[in-house]
Amino acid sequence: MSVRELLIARQPVFDRHLETAAYELRYGQPGGHAGAPSTQDAERFLDTILDLGLDQLVGARAAIVAFPPSFLSSSLPELVAFLPADRLMVLVELPDYLRSDVRDALRRLAHHGCQILLGLDLLETHPPSIDDVDAVRVRLPDPIVLQEQRIRLEALLAELLAPLASFRSGTLRVLVSDIRTYHEFVVCRDFGVDLFQGPFLFRPLIVRGYHRPVSDAALLLLSRLADPAIDFEEIERLLAQDVQLTYKLLKLVNSVWFARRSRIDSLRQALLVLGIRNVAAWVTVLVLAGIENKPVELVRTAVLRARLCELLAAATGSASRETAFLTGLLSVLDAALDRPLEAALAPLPLASEVVAALLEQRGPLGRLLQLVRAYESGDWPHLADLPLAASVVTEAYIDALAFTAEVLGALEQTS
Repeated sequence: MSVRELLIARQPVFDRHLETAAYELRYGQPGGHAGAPSTQDAERFLDTILDLGLDQLVGARAAIVAFPPSFLSSSLPELVAFLPADRLMVLVELPDYLRSDVRDALRRLAHHGCQILLGLDLLETHPPSIDDVDAVRVRLPDPIVLQEQRIRLEALLAELLAPLASFRSGTLRVLVSDIRTYHEFVVCRDFGVDLFQGPFLFRPLIVRGYHRPVSDAALLLLSRLADPAIDFEEIERLLAQDVQLTYKLLKLVNSVWFARRSRIDSLRQALLVLGIRNVAAWVTVLVLAGIENKPVELVRTAVLRARLCELLAAATGSASRETAFLTGLLSVLDAALDRPLEAALAPLPLASEVVAALLEQRGPLGRLLQLVRAYESGDWPHLADLPLAASVVTEAYIDALAFTAEVLGALEQTS
């Protein structure tokens, strides 16, 4: 059995400036329990880490990983010498942390350079001492629960952080997860929280007096490029009007798409070799990357989704690669433009199947996008009917991670 006969996904963790500080790595089987991997899965996961190297999954950032308590207390301390321990943050929940065998294992892991992240439940009593952990993670309850119990988020955070105050004078950091809105992020940040996790970054920030984060010219260009009926001459004429964009486009495709092939020296050559749909997708990437005051992780997620959609469309034969790639890219357009997705897509004359996929998750593209979103969130229960072998999907995800790293590196060179 392949060491990748399991699913592996990553979830970004942000610092106070919305830079990606770490990734939580989640792993499991299709249809398995989310957040509860088996010992066998843990062994396969470590085999994959040893096979690939941690950089393939998280780049240069730290990796947050949870292990079954039995595996953590028995096997992991023996294997940690073969791992990049200084970049590994082991997540352990409070009930397991209170076990003497787990505490002993954690001390051995810390001796090798691992950091320890303690997961706390808001309703649980905090342990009297947490001097041997580097950070704690707490989950925000659902806003509906807070509303029903008439608890303000500020009061909840004050109550939560008070018992940790004596430890925070040292190096203890607090990570808050399940942050759903930008408002919740701001409240947590203002209370002194250090690290942040949740889907808030990928939701639009709707404010009065809407201000376009991109120019009318860029929106017009996206509108025309998204038109399935656009012809070769029009796209060449539109792009030729923006010398800087054309320069960035040529540099990007030469850095990523044709890194090992013949060089593309002109806009016409790019159109002839890549095709209109691919050029349109790469221009969309450049427009997304040019939006100010948005974290890089948003573009990184757009490219990752796009590539994974493309690869899975090819593997299943459910849609064209180019259309799937564009659908993945546009799935973050609401967060990029800070508009509801329907309003963000309205100016774009997209094919009906793309609109149906993005707005209603209908059709082959919609099912593909649902699969990709479930995968990236580590929602293993919703992947019980995965149309492909787990190893195929994981290989595609790892390919998409490498591709995304190349694209982001190329984008840095074009800026």
